[in-house]
Amino acid sequence: MVNCYTNIPMRKYAIAAGVLTLSVIGVTSHAFFDEVVALREELKIWETTHAADFNDVIAQLEDITGPVFNDVTEADWFSPFVAALAEWEIVSGYRDDTGRLTGEFSPSRPVTIAEILKMAMKAAKVDTAECTGAPQYNAVEGHWAERYIVCAEQRGVRLFQQPIDLDRPAHRAEVLTIVHDVFGDTVVPLFSNFTDTVGHPYESDIAHAAFSGIVAGYKDERGAETGEFKPDAQINRAETAKVIYERIKLDAIREDIL
Repeated sequence: MVNCYTNIPMRKYAIAAGVLTLSVIGVTSHAFFDEVVALREELKIWETTHAADFNDVIAQLEDITGPVFNDVTEADWFSPFVAALAEWEIVSGYRDDTGRLTGEFSPSRPVTIAEILKMAMKAAKVDTAECTGAPQYNAVEGHWAERYIVCAEQRGVRLFQQPIDLDRPAHRAEVLTIVHDVFGDTVVPLFSNFTDTVGHPYESDIAHAAFSGIVAGYKDERGAETGEFKPDAQINRAETAKVIYERIKLDAIREDIL
């Protein structure tokens, strides 16, 4: 047996035959998860410095807490949205070359076309196993998102009815069209109130999302509305998580009302 004792008060870990026993005394449930997260990180360091293999134990910790990201803190405005999507298994963060989770979500990184499609389909609970055959418009053989692309083409997701660069950063308006189409939303012709979306190809999607409370426009340093939406600007992974979260919440509200 290998006993690992840290210098953190009131915490002990025993690891034997790949089975984890964790004892945390006198802590709240929130602190419990903090302890589990800390243990996971300590085991990774222990692996490196002692040539040990704790993959199975770390996997157990991830089952307890769900994906935990070392680049998302409680103080971050996007933390509750990312945490919720992780708990619902819509996002899991990045993996290294061996397929192991790195513990990074990269919230400030631009979301790609393929990434937002996958997030939307997992959020809408689309069964990708029902999407058979080869893609018609996009040559994606071997791409990690191939099955999602096939589904998008077959389900009539507008952005995928023509060849598109799957790995380029998505635009803010494009994210909305993907979410609307994947969820099967009916987007009626509407004029947007934003000053920079008049005549935009996805103006109705922007107006629909704003009316539904899924998105809002930009604010200046004083918090005042600028009237701009910036439809063709890139959108990062943190902002995308909020869009997905708000769309899921919209369904929950509708079900509650009905």
